[in-house]
Amino acid sequence: MNIKSSLVLLFSFLITGHAFAIDPVYEGSNGIREKVFATNCLSCHSSELTGAARNGAPPGVNWDTYEATLPNADNAITRAVEAMTMPPAGTKPPLNQEQKDAMLAWQSAGFPQGAANTPINATFDGTTLKLPVVNVGSQKFNATLRLTPLTGSPTGVGFVLENAVLTTESSDTAATYDSASGKVLIPAVDVVQNGAVQDQVTNVELTLVAGSDPMTFNLEQSGLEIPTVAFFSYDANKLAIPVVNVGEQKFSAILNLIQLSDSPTGLGFQLEAAELTQLTSDTPATYDPASGIVTLPLINLQRNGVTESSVSAEMQLVPGSDPLQFSLTSYTPITQ
Repeated sequence: MNIKSSLVLLFSFLITGHAFAIDPVYEGSNGIREKVFATNCLSCHSSELTGAARNGAPPGVNWDTYEATLPNADNAITRAVEAMTMPPAGTKPPLNQEQKDAMLAWQSAGFPQGAANTPINATFDGTTLKLPVVNVGSQKFNATLRLTPLTGSPTGVGFVLENAVLTTESSDTAATYDSASGKVLIPAVDVVQNGAVQDQVTNVELTLVAGSDPMTFNLEQSGLEIPTVAFFSYDANKLAIPVVNVGEQKFSAILNLIQLSDSPTGLGFQLEAAELTQLTSDTPATYDPASGIVTLPLINLQRNGVTESSVSAEMQLVPGSDPLQFSLTSYTPITQ
């Protein structure tokens, strides 16, 4: 099973609330050592065995201690899970599906020795919501979600799941996902600005949009304030415009940075999503349908959630583009 298949596997568990039968950690009575290596491998790959008793197993490849296992853990995945050449035919049975799933989950989590205990809060930097620990049944995930405009959301915005991987960390303020209701409950979210915690919001709730792919969640009413100043993320190469005035209507929009040869700057943006919004802003963007010009009085340029500088900018609709593309015609630095 390749990495892409592994991620699909993890996402499916997040959706269904399915729990692995084997804990994706080395130690413990239900861990990888006892449920995989002890049953299928240690009759040959043990540091207590020598010579012919190892049945051809290389002397330096052992699975009976974490220290011995870690240097060869990736090779164990390759041989036992992907190629299925270990254990050798006629010795021990090959790994079953539960064992394979647990091994891949262990690899995705970074081959942890045991469960960690690091209480940490979720964080929101105006663009990205990071959930260090999400309890899904008996499993725990580390998840990252990106802010997006959503018409059906009571707040006009929501979050799209960007990645989710198994974790062994724990937190007193862990989020909880209920697969039956589709709700994510987040007890505490640290609001981060320019790399520092500025506020803490409690009891944030998200609700899964049924059938969404990638998984998308409505942001229910809460104290989590959504930024109303446009910002460009160097990390994601995305421009988020919370408020765009189009005549009497207001939209929130997300655009992706693209190379555009006909643009005066060589750059442009392609529309990813646009939804009606009730948000208000002191520095809204304005789109003129007659000229196709978008005027942005203020854009914060961010890296790792920190504003490095600000610009004003103007964009021009590329006629006939589908999806809509805009040429970045000019931008001017703003001195704070």
